[in-house]
Amino acid sequence: MTQAAEHSPSHDKPIMSSMWGSTPRWERYVAFYRPERVGTLADHRRMWSLARGRRAVILLGAVSVRHRYRDLVFALALKYLRRRPPRVLITDATWEPGSRALAARTHLPESVLARLVRGVIGLIDGPHVHYAVLSRDEIPAFSQTWGVPTERIVFTPFPATIPADTPTSEGDYVFAGGNSLRDYDLLEEALERSGQRAVVASTWRPRRDVADVRAGTFPHEEYVRLLAGARAVVTPLQTTVRSAGQQTYLNAMLLGKVAVVTDAPGVRDYVTDGVTGVIVPPTAEALAAALRDIADPARAEHYRAMGQRAREYVLAHHTYERYFDDAVLGAIGLPASV
Repeated sequence: MTQAAEHSPSHDKPIMSSMWGSTPRWERYVAFYRPERVGTLADHRRMWSLARGRRAVILLGAVSVRHRYRDLVFALALKYLRRRPPRVLITDATWEPGSRALAARTHLPESVLARLVRGVIGLIDGPHVHYAVLSRDEIPAFSQTWGVPTERIVFTPFPATIPADTPTSEGDYVFAGGNSLRDYDLLEEALERSGQRAVVASTWRPRRDVADVRAGTFPHEEYVRLLAGARAVVTPLQTTVRSAGQQTYLNAMLLGKVAVVTDAPGVRDYVTDGVTGVIVPPTAEALAAALRDIADPARAEHYRAMGQRAREYVLAHHTYERYFDDAVLGAIGLPASV
Protein backbone atom coordinates (compact mmCIF):
# COMPACT_ATOMS: atom_id res chain seq x y z
CA MET A 1 0.00 0.00 0.00
CA THR A 2 1.33 3.42 -0.93
CA GLN A 3 1.18 6.47 1.31
CA ALA A 4 -1.07 8.12 -1.29
CA ALA A 5 -3.61 5.35 -0.84
CA GLU A 6 -4.07 6.50 2.73
CA HIS A 7 -3.87 10.29 2.50
CA SER A 8 -5.22 11.22 -0.94
CA PRO A 9 -7.82 14.03 -1.16
CA SER A 10 -11.43 12.98 -1.60
CA HIS A 11 -11.79 14.47 -5.10
CA ASP A 12 -8.92 12.23 -6.26
CA LYS A 13 -10.37 9.06 -4.77
CA PRO A 14 -14.17 8.94 -4.79
CA ILE A 15 -14.42 5.68 -2.82
CA MET A 16 -13.45 4.79 0.74
CA SER A 17 -13.03 1.14 1.75
CA SER A 18 -12.26 -0.86 4.86
CA MET A 19 -10.77 -3.45 2.48
CA TRP A 20 -7.19 -2.95 1.42
CA GLY A 21 -5.88 -3.93 -1.98
CA SER A 22 -2.83 -3.53 -4.18
CA THR A 23 -4.21 -3.54 -7.71
CA PRO A 24 -3.47 -0.37 -9.72
CA ARG A 25 -7.12 0.55 -10.31
CA TRP A 26 -7.99 -0.01 -6.65
CA GLU A 27 -5.15 2.21 -5.46
CA ARG A 28 -6.13 4.87 -7.99
CA TYR A 29 -9.78 5.22 -6.97
CA VAL A 30 -10.04 3.87 -3.41
CA ALA A 31 -8.88 5.38 -0.11
CA PHE A 32 -8.12 2.71 2.48
CA TYR A 33 -5.79 1.80 5.31
CA ARG A 34 -4.78 -1.13 7.49
CA PRO A 35 -5.93 -0.63 11.09
CA GLU A 36 -3.69 -1.63 13.96
CA ARG A 37 -6.58 -2.39 16.34
CA VAL A 38 -9.82 -3.22 14.58
CA GLY A 39 -13.07 -1.89 16.00
CA THR A 40 -11.59 0.52 18.55
CA LEU A 41 -12.83 4.09 18.93
CA ALA A 42 -9.66 5.33 17.23
CA ASP A 43 -10.28 2.98 14.32
CA HIS A 44 -13.85 4.26 13.89
CA ARG A 45 -12.67 7.87 14.04
CA ARG A 46 -10.12 7.14 11.33
CA MET A 47 -12.74 5.46 9.15
CA TRP A 48 -15.13 8.36 9.67
CA SER A 49 -12.47 10.86 8.66
CA LEU A 50 -11.46 8.83 5.63
CA ALA A 51 -15.09 8.48 4.49
CA ARG A 52 -15.71 12.24 4.57
CA GLY A 53 -16.42 13.60 1.12
CA ARG A 54 -16.48 10.21 -0.61
CA ARG A 55 -19.37 9.34 -2.85
CA ALA A 56 -19.26 5.64 -1.94
CA VAL A 57 -18.04 3.37 0.88
CA ILE A 58 -17.08 -0.31 0.66
CA LEU A 59 -17.34 -2.32 3.89
CA LEU A 60 -16.58 -5.90 4.88
CA GLY A 61 -19.57 -8.07 5.69
CA ALA A 62 -17.49 -10.96 7.02
CA VAL A 63 -16.80 -9.43 10.42
CA SER A 64 -17.35 -11.17 13.73
CA VAL A 65 -17.27 -10.54 17.45
CA ARG A 66 -13.45 -10.58 17.42
CA HIS A 67 -13.62 -7.58 15.03
CA ARG A 68 -16.22 -5.97 17.34
CA TYR A 69 -18.52 -6.09 14.30
CA ARG A 70 -16.64 -3.01 13.20
CA ASP A 71 -17.93 -2.60 9.63
CA LEU A 72 -21.56 -3.23 10.56
CA VAL A 73 -21.32 -0.67 13.38
CA PHE A 74 -19.81 1.78 10.89
CA ALA A 75 -22.67 1.14 8.45
CA LEU A 76 -25.09 2.07 11.24
CA ALA A 77 -23.15 5.28 11.91
CA LEU A 78 -23.22 6.28 8.25
CA LYS A 79 -26.96 5.76 8.08
CA TYR A 80 -27.93 7.62 11.23
CA LEU A 81 -25.21 10.27 11.58
CA ARG A 82 -25.01 11.46 7.99
CA ARG A 83 -27.83 13.58 6.57
CA ARG A 84 -27.20 12.02 3.16
CA PRO A 85 -25.29 8.77 3.61
CA PRO A 86 -23.06 7.73 0.71
CA ARG A 87 -23.73 4.65 -1.38
CA VAL A 88 -22.59 1.68 0.70
CA LEU A 89 -21.53 -1.75 -0.57
CA ILE A 90 -21.21 -4.49 2.04
CA THR A 91 -19.02 -7.21 0.56
CA ASP A 92 -19.03 -10.91 1.39
CA ALA A 93 -22.48 -10.65 2.94
CA THR A 94 -22.57 -14.36 3.71
CA TRP A 95 -24.79 -14.20 6.75
CA GLU A 96 -27.19 -16.66 8.29
CA PRO A 97 -29.90 -15.67 10.79
CA GLY A 98 -28.90 -18.37 13.29
CA SER A 99 -25.21 -18.72 14.14
CA ARG A 100 -24.26 -21.72 16.25
CA ALA A 101 -20.98 -20.11 17.24
CA LEU A 102 -22.67 -16.88 18.33
CA ALA A 103 -25.42 -18.82 20.10
CA ALA A 104 -22.78 -20.73 22.05
CA ARG A 105 -21.01 -17.49 22.96
CA THR A 106 -24.16 -15.61 24.02
CA HIS A 107 -26.06 -18.63 25.41
CA LEU A 108 -29.14 -17.42 23.54
CA PRO A 109 -31.42 -19.85 21.68
CA GLU A 110 -30.79 -19.76 17.93
CA SER A 111 -34.38 -18.68 17.30
CA VAL A 112 -33.97 -15.63 19.57
CA LEU A 113 -30.58 -14.85 18.07
CA ALA A 114 -32.03 -15.05 14.57
CA ARG A 115 -34.63 -12.39 15.42
CA LEU A 116 -31.94 -10.14 16.89
CA VAL A 117 -29.69 -10.51 13.84
CA ARG A 118 -32.58 -9.75 11.49
CA GLY A 119 -33.30 -6.65 13.56
CA VAL A 120 -29.71 -5.44 13.28
CA ILE A 121 -29.63 -5.93 9.50
CA GLY A 122 -32.94 -4.09 9.29
CA LEU A 123 -31.39 -1.14 11.12
CA ILE A 124 -28.40 -1.08 8.77
CA ASP A 125 -30.42 -1.45 5.59
CA GLY A 126 -31.66 1.41 3.45
CA PRO A 127 -31.93 2.47 -0.20
CA HIS A 128 -28.26 3.51 -0.14
CA VAL A 129 -27.02 0.05 0.94
CA HIS A 130 -26.10 -2.69 -1.52
CA TYR A 131 -24.92 -6.20 -0.69
CA ALA A 132 -22.34 -8.34 -2.47
CA VAL A 133 -22.80 -12.11 -2.33
CA LEU A 134 -20.56 -14.86 -3.67
CA SER A 135 -23.03 -16.75 -5.85
CA ARG A 136 -26.07 -16.18 -8.02
CA ASP A 137 -28.01 -18.68 -5.90
CA GLU A 138 -27.68 -16.38 -2.91
CA ILE A 139 -29.45 -13.43 -4.51
CA PRO A 140 -33.03 -14.73 -4.10
CA ALA A 141 -32.14 -16.46 -0.82
CA PHE A 142 -30.59 -13.27 0.61
CA SER A 143 -33.59 -11.24 -0.52
CA GLN A 144 -36.03 -13.62 1.14
CA THR A 145 -33.99 -13.99 4.33
CA TRP A 146 -33.27 -10.31 4.95
CA GLY A 147 -36.10 -8.56 3.11
CA VAL A 148 -33.77 -6.72 0.72
CA PRO A 149 -34.90 -6.07 -2.88
CA THR A 150 -32.95 -8.16 -5.38
CA GLU A 151 -31.86 -5.05 -7.29
CA ARG A 152 -29.66 -4.13 -4.31
CA ILE A 153 -27.94 -7.52 -4.22
CA VAL A 154 -25.04 -8.22 -6.57
CA PHE A 155 -22.94 -11.28 -7.35
CA THR A 156 -19.20 -10.58 -6.99
CA PRO A 157 -17.22 -13.70 -8.01
CA PHE A 158 -14.59 -14.64 -5.44
CA PRO A 159 -10.88 -14.86 -6.41
CA ALA A 160 -8.18 -17.46 -5.87
CA THR A 161 -6.00 -16.33 -2.98
CA ILE A 162 -2.58 -17.96 -3.42
CA PRO A 163 0.20 -17.17 -5.91
CA ALA A 164 -0.27 -18.73 -9.33
CA ASP A 165 3.37 -19.87 -9.37
CA THR A 166 3.09 -21.90 -6.15
CA PRO A 167 5.17 -25.09 -6.66
CA THR A 168 3.09 -28.24 -7.07
CA SER A 169 3.62 -32.01 -6.94
CA GLU A 170 1.32 -35.01 -7.14
CA GLY A 171 1.07 -37.07 -4.01
CA ASP A 172 -0.96 -40.17 -3.26
CA TYR A 173 -3.55 -38.44 -1.06
CA VAL A 174 -6.56 -36.19 -1.43
CA PHE A 175 -6.70 -32.88 0.41
CA ALA A 176 -9.63 -31.12 2.05
CA GLY A 177 -9.48 -27.86 3.97
CA GLY A 178 -11.52 -25.17 5.66
CA ASN A 179 -14.24 -25.11 8.29
CA SER A 180 -17.12 -23.10 6.86
CA LEU A 181 -20.17 -25.25 6.06
CA ARG A 182 -18.09 -28.40 5.49
CA ASP A 183 -19.49 -31.92 5.70
CA TYR A 184 -16.40 -33.90 6.63
CA ASP A 185 -18.44 -36.76 8.05
CA LEU A 186 -19.61 -37.34 4.47
CA LEU A 187 -16.01 -37.24 3.27
CA GLU A 188 -14.95 -39.68 5.97
CA GLU A 189 -17.55 -42.19 4.80
CA ALA A 190 -16.53 -41.71 1.17
CA LEU A 191 -12.87 -42.26 2.03
CA GLU A 192 -13.71 -45.52 3.78
CA ARG A 193 -15.61 -46.69 0.70
CA SER A 194 -12.93 -45.62 -1.77
CA GLY A 195 -9.83 -46.62 0.18
CA GLN A 196 -8.15 -43.23 -0.38
CA ARG A 197 -5.62 -41.50 1.84
CA ALA A 198 -6.53 -37.97 2.89
CA VAL A 199 -5.31 -34.90 4.72
CA VAL A 200 -8.05 -32.74 6.23
CA ALA A 201 -6.90 -29.28 7.33
CA SER A 202 -9.70 -28.36 9.70
CA THR A 203 -10.83 -28.32 13.31
CA TRP A 204 -12.94 -31.39 12.42
CA ARG A 205 -11.84 -34.78 13.72
CA PRO A 206 -12.82 -38.23 12.40
CA ARG A 207 -15.62 -40.00 14.20
CA ARG A 208 -13.79 -43.32 13.94
CA ASP A 209 -10.16 -44.37 13.98
CA VAL A 210 -9.38 -44.10 10.29
CA ALA A 211 -5.70 -44.83 9.76
CA ASP A 212 -5.47 -43.12 6.37
CA VAL A 213 -7.01 -39.79 7.42
CA ARG A 214 -4.72 -37.14 8.87
CA ALA A 215 -6.77 -34.33 10.35
CA GLY A 216 -5.61 -31.19 12.09
CA THR A 217 -4.97 -27.47 11.78
CA PHE A 218 -1.83 -26.28 10.02
CA PRO A 219 0.08 -23.02 9.57
CA HIS A 220 -0.77 -21.30 6.30
CA GLU A 221 2.47 -22.30 4.57
CA GLU A 222 1.95 -25.96 5.46
CA TYR A 223 -1.70 -25.76 4.42
CA VAL A 224 -0.71 -24.50 0.97
CA ARG A 225 2.05 -27.10 0.65
CA LEU A 226 -0.36 -29.91 1.45
CA LEU A 227 -2.93 -28.59 -1.00
CA ALA A 228 -0.29 -28.19 -3.72
CA GLY A 229 0.97 -31.74 -3.22
CA ALA A 230 -2.36 -33.54 -3.38
CA ARG A 231 -3.67 -35.79 -6.13
CA ALA A 232 -7.05 -34.04 -5.85
CA VAL A 233 -8.75 -31.50 -3.62
CA VAL A 234 -12.19 -32.30 -2.18
CA THR A 235 -14.64 -29.74 -0.82
CA PRO A 236 -17.64 -31.48 0.79
CA LEU A 237 -20.27 -28.85 1.49
CA GLN A 238 -23.40 -28.56 3.56
CA THR A 239 -26.47 -27.20 1.78
CA THR A 240 -27.72 -23.94 3.32
CA VAL A 241 -28.94 -20.53 2.16
CA ARG A 242 -25.40 -19.35 1.42
CA SER A 243 -22.37 -20.58 -0.48
CA ALA A 244 -18.99 -21.60 0.90
CA GLY A 245 -15.73 -23.26 -0.07
CA GLN A 246 -14.79 -21.04 -3.02
CA GLN A 247 -11.36 -20.19 -1.66
CA THR A 248 -10.42 -23.86 -1.31
CA TYR A 249 -11.55 -25.16 -4.67
CA LEU A 250 -10.49 -22.05 -6.63
CA ASN A 251 -6.98 -22.32 -5.17
CA ALA A 252 -6.93 -25.99 -6.14
CA MET A 253 -8.07 -25.16 -9.67
CA LEU A 254 -5.44 -22.42 -9.93
CA LEU A 255 -2.75 -25.01 -9.22
CA GLY A 256 -4.14 -27.41 -11.82
CA LYS A 257 -5.54 -29.83 -9.27
CA VAL A 258 -8.68 -31.86 -9.78
CA ALA A 259 -11.33 -30.07 -7.71
CA VAL A 260 -14.10 -32.34 -6.44
CA VAL A 261 -17.03 -30.44 -4.93
CA THR A 262 -20.36 -31.67 -3.65
CA ASP A 263 -23.29 -29.89 -5.27
CA ALA A 264 -24.41 -26.93 -3.15
CA PRO A 265 -25.41 -23.29 -3.63
CA GLY A 266 -22.89 -21.37 -5.72
CA VAL A 267 -20.72 -24.26 -6.86
CA ARG A 268 -21.88 -24.07 -10.48
CA ASP A 269 -20.98 -20.38 -10.65
CA TYR A 270 -17.34 -21.44 -10.42
CA VAL A 271 -17.01 -25.06 -11.56
CA THR A 272 -18.20 -26.60 -14.82
CA ASP A 273 -18.78 -30.28 -14.14
CA GLY A 274 -16.55 -32.52 -16.23
CA VAL A 275 -14.72 -29.54 -17.75
CA THR A 276 -12.95 -27.59 -14.98
CA GLY A 277 -13.81 -29.85 -12.04
CA VAL A 278 -16.04 -32.62 -10.73
CA ILE A 279 -19.39 -31.83 -9.11
CA VAL A 280 -21.02 -34.76 -7.33
CA PRO A 281 -24.28 -35.24 -5.43
CA PRO A 282 -23.80 -34.94 -1.64
CA THR A 283 -23.76 -38.71 -1.04
CA ALA A 284 -20.92 -40.92 0.14
CA GLU A 285 -21.49 -43.28 -2.81
CA ALA A 286 -21.12 -40.54 -5.43
CA LEU A 287 -18.11 -38.98 -3.74
CA ALA A 288 -16.37 -42.34 -3.33
CA ALA A 289 -16.98 -43.18 -7.00
CA ALA A 290 -15.41 -39.89 -8.07
CA LEU A 291 -12.34 -40.47 -5.88
CA ARG A 292 -11.87 -43.98 -7.27
CA ASP A 293 -12.10 -42.67 -10.82
CA ILE A 294 -9.52 -39.95 -10.17
CA ALA A 295 -7.11 -42.56 -8.74
CA ASP A 296 -7.47 -44.82 -11.82
CA PRO A 297 -4.20 -44.61 -13.84
CA ALA A 298 -6.19 -45.08 -17.05
CA ARG A 299 -7.94 -41.77 -16.34
CA ALA A 300 -4.80 -39.77 -15.59
CA GLU A 301 -4.71 -37.86 -18.89
CA HIS A 302 -8.39 -36.96 -18.61
CA TYR A 303 -7.85 -35.38 -15.21
CA ARG A 304 -4.55 -33.77 -16.18
CA ALA A 305 -6.37 -31.95 -19.00
CA MET A 306 -9.19 -31.01 -16.61
CA GLY A 307 -6.68 -29.49 -14.20
CA GLN A 308 -5.08 -27.47 -17.00
CA ARG A 309 -8.46 -26.12 -18.12
CA ALA A 310 -9.29 -25.25 -14.52
CA ARG A 311 -6.05 -23.30 -14.13
CA GLU A 312 -6.64 -21.36 -17.34
CA TYR A 313 -10.19 -20.57 -16.26
CA VAL A 314 -9.16 -19.21 -12.85
CA LEU A 315 -6.36 -17.11 -14.34
CA ALA A 316 -8.88 -15.59 -16.76
CA HIS A 317 -11.79 -15.03 -14.37
CA HIS A 318 -10.87 -15.29 -10.69
CA THR A 319 -7.76 -13.24 -9.99
CA TYR A 320 -7.45 -10.48 -7.39
CA GLU A 321 -7.53 -7.95 -10.24
CA ARG A 322 -10.83 -9.28 -11.56
CA TYR A 323 -12.32 -9.30 -8.06
CA PHE A 324 -11.21 -5.87 -6.85
CA ASP A 325 -11.05 -3.90 -10.09
CA ASP A 326 -14.01 -5.40 -11.94
CA ALA A 327 -16.41 -7.11 -9.53
CA VAL A 328 -16.25 -4.90 -6.43
CA LEU A 329 -15.65 -1.54 -8.10
CA GLY A 330 -18.32 -2.40 -10.65
CA ALA A 331 -20.75 -3.24 -7.85
CA ILE A 332 -20.13 0.10 -6.15
CA GLY A 333 -20.87 1.89 -9.43
CA LEU A 334 -17.47 2.78 -10.83
CA PRO A 335 -17.72 2.37 -14.63
CA ALA A 336 -15.24 0.02 -16.24
CA SER A 337 -14.11 2.78 -18.57
CA VAL A 338 -13.08 5.08 -15.70
